[in-house]
Amino acid sequence: MKYLLKRRLYEALPVCLRAPFAWVPFGLVAGAPYRSVAEHGRYLDHANRSTIQAYKEEALGNLLRFVTAQVPAYARFAPIVARLSPLEALKSFPLLDKKTLQQDINMYLPRCFEHIPHYETTTGGTSGCQLRFFLDDSSQSVEMAFMHRMWARIGYTPRCRKATFRGVPLPRVSRGVYWQLNPVYNELQFSPCHMNAGTLGLYVKELLRYQPDFLHGYPSAISILAQYLLREGIDVRRLHLRGVLLASEPLLPGQRALIEQAFHARPFSWYGHSERIVLGGECERSVAYHHFPDYGVLEIVDANGDPVPEDGMGELVGTGLCNRSLPLVRYRTGDRARRLPYACTCGRCFDRFGDVEGRWQQEYVIGANSSKISLAALNIHGSAMNNVMRYQYYQDTPGVMEIRIIPLDSFGERDIISIQNAFAAKTGDELVVRIKIVDDIPLTMRGKLRRLVQEIPSVGNLTDA
Repeated sequence: MKYLLKRRLYEALPVCLRAPFAWVPFGLVAGAPYRSVAEHGRYLDHANRSTIQAYKEEALGNLLRFVTAQVPAYARFAPIVARLSPLEALKSFPLLDKKTLQQDINMYLPRCFEHIPHYETTTGGTSGCQLRFFLDDSSQSVEMAFMHRMWARIGYTPRCRKATFRGVPLPRVSRGVYWQLNPVYNELQFSPCHMNAGTLGLYVKELLRYQPDFLHGYPSAISILAQYLLREGIDVRRLHLRGVLLASEPLLPGQRALIEQAFHARPFSWYGHSERIVLGGECERSVAYHHFPDYGVLEIVDANGDPVPEDGMGELVGTGLCNRSLPLVRYRTGDRARRLPYACTCGRCFDRFGDVEGRWQQEYVIGANSSKISLAALNIHGSAMNNVMRYQYYQDTPGVMEIRIIPLDSFGERDIISIQNAFAAKTGDELVVRIKIVDDIPLTMRGKLRRLVQEIPSVGNLTDA
């Protein structure tokens, strides 16, 4: 709760009063948890494989003893944890999926839950159904420490300037100004929801004025800007970008080369989750994902829950090490990946994976001014969808999007207003959002939910998720 309060207070400040945050060392702003994770990373980055494995055993053992003592769903595994090594004991725990967790989350909360500082949040709803869950109050600081450790591989420090293209609320956006300063992260936040032929020139002009060290954001949004630069023959080498930090979406074929050609800087991608169970990023030498051993225990398993061999494909399953308010053991991500050998020329001895086949897809709705707004930009974290069982986006007219909702009994007019306000904070005048209450949302032949039904012929669905 303390984290949410601090965030609301910061976001309520005028920009002029936020400015001093840019001059305070980020480690002081983020606090002791950030500094601890950052310091530990300097040790693990140079540890050999046996040291990494010993650390993993110790950290997992601490977690399993905690969950068997505190979490009702795991109490019956206490004798196994007492008898076997942690990694062997872990195999006896069942795989946990989102639906099971959602149906009875109280069974997965520790008995000491009220004594752990925490806050409530949600997943983004890539499946059309949000999960409400809890994170430790220090979670955001810890997460940023891991991200900064990862980005440091290509030269990033918190003192570096970022230009970001992510779906954050921009309440002060006006026509001709589609960005805002966020001093605490030393970044200029650009709206990914207003990028079209009439505005992209303004985006480029502001980028050249701001002179960021790194770009950060959705591959879909940064690719739109890259295509514009190449199409118009605009050379931005004077930006002297040190890297492009890609987030929340997979890279589509050709996007890596497109972004590198337009910005003359290396794209750098990573894989993570709102639930804080798996986090892996590329290194300075390869595009394979290196999973942080102090973030979670990674498994890649087949349909029976058994580990796949090296170079085999399987589902990513994670056991989080950083969240005691809702500790998740063997949590299924729903994503598939290839297990890779740990050895890398960068020298790190972390578990590695690649070729991720994920839930995130690059699909778009079209704004009033022909802006291509990715579903990642529309992602809503928070309470707006709390009383929604399932939802689906539908579009057949540019600038208008219908949200088809299967409501819970508690859904009412206040929820409609809350949902519309949440989308308006991101998209402004680009998108009118209409709510339609439905009894059912048909699934695909594979039993999955199509998150977007796009009926504008020139766009089409990029994937049938």
